[in-house]
Amino acid sequence: MTMGKVDLKIRCIFFFIIISVQRGFSEEFGAHQGAKDILLQRVRRQSKAAKSVLKVTDYHVRCSVVSRYAHTTIQSSVWNQLPVTKEAAFEVDLPSAAFISNFTITSNDKVYIAQVKERSVARKMYDAAKKQGKTAGLVATKEREIEKFRVAVSVPSGTRMSFSLSYEELLPRRLGRYELTLGLRPGGLVTNLTLDVSIAERTGLSFIKVLPLKTSRLLSNTVTGESEAPASTQVQQNPRCARVHYSPSLQQQSSASSKGLNADYIIQYDVELSDLIGDIQVFDGYFVHYFAPRGLPVVPKDVIFVIDVSGSMIGTKIKQTKQAMSTILGDLREEDHFNIITFSDKVHTWRKGRTVRATRINIRDAKDFVKRIIAEGWTNINAALLSAAQLVNPPSSSGGTRRVPLVIFLTDGEATIGVTSGDFILSNAKSTLGATSLFGLAFGDDADFPLLRRLALDNRGVARMVYEDADAALQLKGFYDEVASPLLSDIQLTYMDDQAFDVTRSLFPNYFQGSELVVTGKVKPGVRDLKVSLTASGSKQKVKVENEVLVSNGEGNRTVLSMGCPGGMDGIPSFVRRLWAYYTIKELLLAKLNTTDPNIQKLLGEKATNLSLKYNFVTPVTSLVVVKPDADEIPTSASTTTVRPTTTTENATMSAADANQPQVTTHLYSLKYVPSTPAPQGSNTDTDPDVDQIATFVSATFSPMPGVTDGPKLWEAAGLLDVSTSIQLQRKDMEVVKDYDATYDNDLDYDSWDESASNPLLQIDEIATVVLPGPPPPSILSSVRVFSSSVDGDPHFVVQLPKLKQNLCFTVDGRANDVLRLLEDSERGIMVDGHLMWAPSKQDVEDRSRTYFDQITISTRGGTGVLGAIMITLSLDAVVLEGEGQDTLHTNQKGSVTRQGVMVSMESRDDFHQSCWIELTKDIRFLVLFHHYRHPSYLQMAHLGFYITDGQGLSLSTKGLLGQFQHADMRVTLMKDPRDTLHQPSKEGVLRWGVIHMPITLQDKTLKDTVRKGHLGSCWVVPKAQVERLLGHPYQSYVVDHL
Repeated sequence: MTMGKVDLKIRCIFFFIIISVQRGFSEEFGAHQGAKDILLQRVRRQSKAAKSVLKVTDYHVRCSVVSRYAHTTIQSSVWNQLPVTKEAAFEVDLPSAAFISNFTITSNDKVYIAQVKERSVARKMYDAAKKQGKTAGLVATKEREIEKFRVAVSVPSGTRMSFSLSYEELLPRRLGRYELTLGLRPGGLVTNLTLDVSIAERTGLSFIKVLPLKTSRLLSNTVTGESEAPASTQVQQNPRCARVHYSPSLQQQSSASSKGLNADYIIQYDVELSDLIGDIQVFDGYFVHYFAPRGLPVVPKDVIFVIDVSGSMIGTKIKQTKQAMSTILGDLREEDHFNIITFSDKVHTWRKGRTVRATRINIRDAKDFVKRIIAEGWTNINAALLSAAQLVNPPSSSGGTRRVPLVIFLTDGEATIGVTSGDFILSNAKSTLGATSLFGLAFGDDADFPLLRRLALDNRGVARMVYEDADAALQLKGFYDEVASPLLSDIQLTYMDDQAFDVTRSLFPNYFQGSELVVTGKVKPGVRDLKVSLTASGSKQKVKVENEVLVSNGEGNRTVLSMGCPGGMDGIPSFVRRLWAYYTIKELLLAKLNTTDPNIQKLLGEKATNLSLKYNFVTPVTSLVVVKPDADEIPTSASTTTVRPTTTTENATMSAADANQPQVTTHLYSLKYVPSTPAPQGSNTDTDPDVDQIATFVSATFSPMPGVTDGPKLWEAAGLLDVSTSIQLQRKDMEVVKDYDATYDNDLDYDSWDESASNPLLQIDEIATVVLPGPPPPSILSSVRVFSSSVDGDPHFVVQLPKLKQNLCFTVDGRANDVLRLLEDSERGIMVDGHLMWAPSKQDVEDRSRTYFDQITISTRGGTGVLGAIMITLSLDAVVLEGEGQDTLHTNQKGSVTRQGVMVSMESRDDFHQSCWIELTKDIRFLVLFHHYRHPSYLQMAHLGFYITDGQGLSLSTKGLLGQFQHADMRVTLMKDPRDTLHQPSKEGVLRWGVIHMPITLQDKTLKDTVRKGHLGSCWVVPKAQVERLLGHPYQSYVVDHL
């Protein structure tokens, strides 16, 4: 293949970047978790990682910040120096509040630019491509504070390929500073690696600081002081602008890691702002108003700390909460008043009936109270909120010093007793809290974050996630610091005489020290002086200020793009216009989710869509689409235009700034879309066979979608929930990648599944939701009754509790590519290991990684009762039996083989109903289920499930994640609610296993614990926080080197 004929072969990419409720606008919500390395996952058995990798020749990060509004472009170039086609991956960490505004791939001097489309259009393209039988994979994830963008393409030998991704964000001000975080993760040592940042602030810079490279997402309480910037950093600064340049040598990169940089480059700064009414900038008919007054006295507060102490808080979480509370109590000002409420199934108030002043004696007594807290019982959220409402002192009606009422509400679970309906809890809180601001903190994955989010939105506050990490206490303290010093409340910013329109939110409940309020809108044509009015309540009196801003067609603001910086500024033209669109889209989506009227929801969604398309923003309602016909297969109906990338357009931001940029070729053609209804088997559902589609559907990383608690349909969830990045890759020409095995089975036969399969959110992640594919061999069926234990799905573990005739269920958060020891019986010489593959996070728990088993090995060493040494390897393609020879059973065919007394039987009703029965001895039998899907959603991946159908022959010394429970004597003590006069069966209990006592909850789950169809049954669920205690060892103790 000559270079002139080399053409870009790229899969069809499909993103769901489902927003993270986070800082800034996302600050209304907040969420995420640490994720591990991201690898492209195949539904079939993964090929082994190649030792040789492509060379990254260039890696450049360029960021321009103009008045807090940041535009960042990350460019990476790779060269395939190898004699075979190889895969190149481009991965970028995006701030959760950012909007992607451009993505390009350059190959052989051709630039393929992604276009933003309405979401349903991209969905149709993806569906149409799927029906052509194109392959699909899943990549990407969400980590704490960031969204992870990752895409992979195949690069022919000798080819150079470049990627460029641009995104925009408004930097929020927290604790008196703005923080710009730029990821440096090129994937190796790079000869030409640079980072360039320019910052321009019209009112002037008060300070700028470059922090040391940060390699962990965890917070630290270490005082950085005058810590040095990374070596080779250069900072130039004048009163109103600054430039930062970073270009580490290969030696400096390798000193950080032999694999190259994998860190965040962080710049902190603040601005001068002397005018009480703030900084107002007008440009091209748009304005932005930054309100962050300095020097105001702190208003005392009435703060109620409401702390969940139910059984699920046992262990590390309650310890970290106590630690944080001790520090927070010590930081209260003496003018503040406070109280503490703890709740489980009962509510306890530290000081009855009132808040108390934060004197030294009261602080000491409160700390003693916190030390004595014990976690146990259920979760009564409604009662806790009502108790908090009774304690908040109303603001003083006249004279004296007023206090700002705040409720800081922390929980790690869902409402399980008392009023459990979310709608009733929301209604009760709104009617009783009045002018109180409620701040919700969701501690860990199991917390009802959508409910806390709605509570905060309805009650003048925000919600935030607290991640179950070693720094949880610092996270709690950090959030408190942000709201600890109220300066103003009931702030109203008004733009008088109807001079402005399409104005974003301008009424705010509170302004806290170190933060900033932002309003943006349009100025009516012909207005020369924009009149601005501020009203607010301070510590002792009302505040009212008026001012006029000279518009002058924005000419006075044009200097914002240069400001005398050395060499000029690469500013964002019309940055105020784009900032207005950015902010307005977020508020439209927020309003959409805060209303229950479907007509209003539709109207708000349409407005958000139109703005997203106009400004080329990837949001929850738009998608990023790249279309590339093969060079020798361009349809005759296609029209081709060649353009040069511009630095700015109305519909796309700067895609390339270099004057010598290669030409951009855009092929336009008409797609034939296939109806969304499933086509009959054997029918031809292909779209245009001449088109290789690259459809990247990004359904938004950034704007939170709160308040949905009814379980949306799967593909609707992209616009309703906010937490994971899922990228589906589709490729037409599989032979392009020589060393990459990526063939897939799809489709789930919904008709043959139980009722839960109709809910795509449940069929993946409910416990062992499977259908037994056909009857087992007669010799096995006669003796199989109930499975003693199993692991399937994500991975979900089910252990039978014979005395109760119920099951114990728990989930282990695995890591992709780990090999887990499921069972080890040293006396019988039996081992079972499972290899984990990555899977995308599901909606509303995107901070938790998901994995599935794609390979299982069962081996025997010839111990007591076993005839010989055998190795059985089960993958999605085949079952291989080794021992004095080798036999292979293909999963799509029936067959059986017996070797050294071990019988293996493969049952295959069709491509989607397959099972394998393994009989080691008459009293040791296993079952492996092969899960395939006819029409897989982006969450669904083919995987394996492992079941112990008969474990009576396993010895008492059996170990492993699953094996240790084989002969376990576990009991459940029911917890009774004293208020239950109807004597209803308890759904709360304590699991007792030797010295281990832990709270568990009885829930209805779809179980697969017999040879019959999966069914709905009761399962005692172990809280995630307690799983390690149950297992007796950390997760890593069960990880082995290889299968």
